[in-house]
Amino acid sequence: MWGEMLAEAAQAAQGPDPASAQPLVERLLTAKPGDGDALTLAGIVAQRTGRMEDALAAFRAARDADPLDAGRHQNLAVALKNHGAYDEALAAFTAALDLRPGHDGTLANLGSCLIAAGRCEEAIEVLAAAGDKPEALNNMGVALARLGRHDEAAARYNRSLALRPGHLETALNLIDALAASGKRDEAENLVRQVLKAQPRNMRAANQLGLMLESAGDFVGAAAVLRSVFDPAAPNHALGVNLARTLIRAGNPEDSLRVSGALVKTQPSVTTPLALALAAYEHLGQTRELGGLMALDRFVSVHDITAAPGFADMAQFNAALVEELRAHPSLTFEPEGLVTRQGRQSGDLADAETPALRGLVSITTMHLAETLAGFAAQPADHPFLRALPANWSLTLWGTVLQPGGEVGAHIHAPNWLSGVYYPEFAGEDGAFAIGVLPGELGGGGTPVVKNPRAGRMIVFPSYLWHGTLPFGGEKERISFAFDLVPAGVGQPHKLR
Repeated sequence: MWGEMLAEAAQAAQGPDPASAQPLVERLLTAKPGDGDALTLAGIVAQRTGRMEDALAAFRAARDADPLDAGRHQNLAVALKNHGAYDEALAAFTAALDLRPGHDGTLANLGSCLIAAGRCEEAIEVLAAAGDKPEALNNMGVALARLGRHDEAAARYNRSLALRPGHLETALNLIDALAASGKRDEAENLVRQVLKAQPRNMRAANQLGLMLESAGDFVGAAAVLRSVFDPAAPNHALGVNLARTLIRAGNPEDSLRVSGALVKTQPSVTTPLALALAAYEHLGQTRELGGLMALDRFVSVHDITAAPGFADMAQFNAALVEELRAHPSLTFEPEGLVTRQGRQSGDLADAETPALRGLVSITTMHLAETLAGFAAQPADHPFLRALPANWSLTLWGTVLQPGGEVGAHIHAPNWLSGVYYPEFAGEDGAFAIGVLPGELGGGGTPVVKNPRAGRMIVFPSYLWHGTLPFGGEKERISFAFDLVPAGVGQPHKLR
């Protein structure tokens, strides 16, 4: 009787309606409250019905009920990874491996978790230990691709497909690697094969749309993306790409409709607001453009007069410049970013040097105060409706050579951004809000904010902005920062 009820509950838990398993799971747990199998099923049902905290509690209880069962540790580890608790997930995967050394499935999952945690070099070492296994090879390809080693990634994906022909995720990963390594014809042929078999595959349509866009076929790209876009339940990444390609295809009216659908269904993500700004600019709708930018309401300038641990601002700013120039992460024109004729650092939010720690403290305080001020306002603007409850700071430095610039860009999906100047001389090279990137037609209606030493400018992350080019002989130094909403935003990365 117990075995039959357990089998029935397992089938329902893994089926199309996992909620239907809940009464059976409750009966199992009433009969045997500490049974590891019943607790595991409770975790599966909770996970598949969106109750992640309940799922983690059930998987932890199942592990505690059978601490020598490697599978219980792995179930918990996978759930923790999906929840973003990477350190705890890595510990659980390690415990599973201690009980089942060399298990290829656990190694593949451990490698995937390391990739998610941004530890790709470590992931490659772990995945190599799994041997010639399709899942480990696929994950190794992902790690290599994250490191920019796309040809090597493609080789791993091809081997994985040879062992597991037709595996969709691996094929889609291979398409990305081929496109990134410049093998566009191979990538396009493969993605068209996928779409022939699965015309509504959103990721494949997105890949083909991006290929066509990069080739200058904006109308074709928009048509492919539109074919799988559902305004009632839009995929955010695909919708953003569609809104952008519609602008490039000369159809800003449709772009506005797509952006509106994204804002309506996912108000916590503000990237569509930036595309709406570009569409309004192309349509010449200055009233709507001004209302969405809301510069007088959301942009603020702060002249910093004191820094913790420093006698005066001159000493603090000089130390900031020195610490940034010495930072090992400074990279010339990082790939994929908009710094031209200049170097940019990695994330400095955890820096240990005195001046950078001081800047983190000052920036965090001003962001928190600005956020509190916005929270006190009525939520009558889409920016305020995306106000985050939990957030973290990301911060990085830029050293521009004379003639350099930071091109027009946004920091969305982060929510609030800013720039701090430890030094500034001359009139040119100012900070401009409202400039559009060349890929969206350029131009715009720039509003200039004049920098000076000790000045901080804070603005919404969806506003297009950049630095104007400057001449002279002296480098120009600034620090940018973002308020990163938990579960939505992205910390600064050089790659």
